[in-house]
Amino acid sequence: MGATIRHFNRVTASICAALFYFFMTPAAQPAEPDFKIHSGKNDRLPGLKSALPKHVRVFGLYIHATDRVPDAKLLHAADITADFLDNDRDGKPNNPEVNDKLWNERSAIVMGYDERELERLHDRYGEMFDDYALQGLYATETLPNAGPHNPKSPEFDASIEEILHIITSVGYAGVYPKVFGERRGSELANAMDIARGGYFRTVPRRYPAGAWYSYDDRTCDYGCQITEYVYWALTSLLDGQDFKGRGENIEHEWKLNTPEKLRTKDKAVVKILTDPKYRLFTRLPDGKYRQKRKQAAVRLKIGLDESQFTLTTSLPNGSTAIVEATNDLLSWSLAERVPSDTALLEFPIATKLRHAQFFRLRFND
Repeated sequence: MGATIRHFNRVTASICAALFYFFMTPAAQPAEPDFKIHSGKNDRLPGLKSALPKHVRVFGLYIHATDRVPDAKLLHAADITADFLDNDRDGKPNNPEVNDKLWNERSAIVMGYDERELERLHDRYGEMFDDYALQGLYATETLPNAGPHNPKSPEFDASIEEILHIITSVGYAGVYPKVFGERRGSELANAMDIARGGYFRTVPRRYPAGAWYSYDDRTCDYGCQITEYVYWALTSLLDGQDFKGRGENIEHEWKLNTPEKLRTKDKAVVKILTDPKYRLFTRLPDGKYRQKRKQAAVRLKIGLDESQFTLTTSLPNGSTAIVEATNDLLSWSLAERVPSDTALLEFPIATKLRHAQFFRLRFND
């Protein structure tokens, strides 16, 4: 991760709240993400309009991008973000407090085509960017078909890393400072000090021989080291660092790249990351949130009048579904095929049926 990306993320953490909380009342955040690319001014983050005109909102986070960023990569980043925040795909953030913290801090992922474009934007708009909590991401490193999604690929989809960074460093560190705080003495910092072989305020010339976390970027301060550490630990715990050639590529920085290695060696961080009260992710995003959220997110409503009742529900874009009926809950038959372009399903059913009937909505994917 380059120094420019880290600047986007870290500078705003200390000053953003002071700039906005005193003067403004936070607006209500949107509900479910719609995965629509919007152009022009974002009233929540107006300072990003000129530099990053395209944006998608995902719960408490926005993804802003330059015109050079392909729409497919912008939407992939939005999908990864949604899957982190709504890991069980029921249409609601798993940890509302963390999501609210991201919203209140005016957090966003800022996407440039590559490192050079993002650096130029920072040079030109840096003071304006300082009003928000931002994390950089390049389109050139956003790779939907790379690892960990594709175990045969030697490349890595960096959207996993960069999006996770802002969720932990702004969201979790803000809500649980004694545990996830990016400062010496937090539970996460104490675990990291063990992993590095001791406390080092800055990057040491050489790490102790027994260290399994040895990040050597000297532009990364102690808080930044914690951001990187929790990324390595959590993605390894969820089996996201064990694919073609990955272990060899990262061993100079991180040695516990499998769940088994992490659970055996770094029990301190595993205890933190598996504590259910923090409602952390239990699986890594796979880029398929938009397709797979359907079954968990759909809610049926029933309206009744004298002659019929109507099943009504809103459906995600591109749904392929059918309504099925049964009298005995054993044998189901097709009652209605739902066109893929249907946004609102209204299925009337006669009330003067001779036998009780049951209905269900089933997705074909």
